[in-house]
Amino acid sequence: MKIECRSFGFKNGADAQADFVLDVRCLPNPFYVEHLKHKTGLDKSVRDYVLNNETSQQYLEKIIDMLMTAISVKEKYGIEKMSVSFGCTGGHHRSVTFAIMVCEKLKQSGFDAYCVHRDIDKED
Repeated sequence: MKIECRSFGFKNGADAQADFVLDVRCLPNPFYVEHLKHKTGLDKSVRDYVLNNETSQQYLEKIIDMLMTAISVKEKYGIEKMSVSFGCTGGHHRSVTFAIMVCEKLKQSGFDAYCVHRDIDKED
């Protein structure tokens, strides 16, 4: 199965094209940390900040579990493509982090997964 993992910012509108839209605004926001504010989830320091707590780790684990179940069901019906979008406020930090991390985990499980970051280049 081909799986597109997308990031976006809710302030620019939700991703209406995704099969699954997941909100990560409940997680720690690097925007409020001066040395991370102008970086993105493409930077390891931002990903480390977002994921360096139990809540984020649990959230990621539960998302992976849910997606693996959905993938199994979709494959049973012959569906060959799926998209999952992660939204935060601006689409620069948390959503990018989760799109990347989920994509990596799906690749490790043998899926053809890739990332698209809709709002990463938009102004804060």
